[in-house]
Amino acid sequence: MSIDNKYVYSIEIDTMEDAKKLVSIATKLKGKIILKSGAKFSVNAKSLLGVVLAKKLNWSDLKIVMEEDHYHEFEKFIVN
Repeated sequence: MSIDNKYVYSIEIDTMEDAKKLVSIATKLKGKIILKSGAKFSVNAKSLLGVVLAKKLNWSDLKIVMEEDHYHEFEKFIVN
């Protein structure tokens, strides 16, 4: 889904391996990729520490926000 020229998808990160895989994918892609929870919290999805923090704190309503549409790369993590 596109919002304000950004691509936003709800995601789930279930395990530490999921967190590592998400960061591995994000670091290979162009553009800014951010994990957000509500309006308060956001971290760089290319940072393992940031993604682990998001997982550990069990952020609710976790979304990935991207400048370019990389849906297929993150399809494993996207929930409807």
